[in-house]
Amino acid sequence: MLNPFQRACADVYGGGDFAHVQNVEEAREAGDTLFAFLMIELASTEGCDSAEEAVRRLDMAIADIQGLAEALQRGGRPAR
Repeated sequence: MLNPFQRACADVYGGGDFAHVQNVEEAREAGDTLFAFLMIELASTEGCDSAEEAVRRLDMAIADIQGLAEALQRGGRPAR
């Protein structure tokens, strides 16, 4: 069973292509590893118990992805 944050993720991610997902195992089986990652990060069992915590986790994931994209644009080198 999904919590409200996971339900929102399933309903919105990929333009709603994953709205049928009902649990984390189905998210893993969907074949989109970023979607599965988000569903795990937003799980109550992982400590995601408020909208603020859900947003914090999403913000962290966004920052990590942006940092990687910037590093790749620099040829894979870390920022100085």
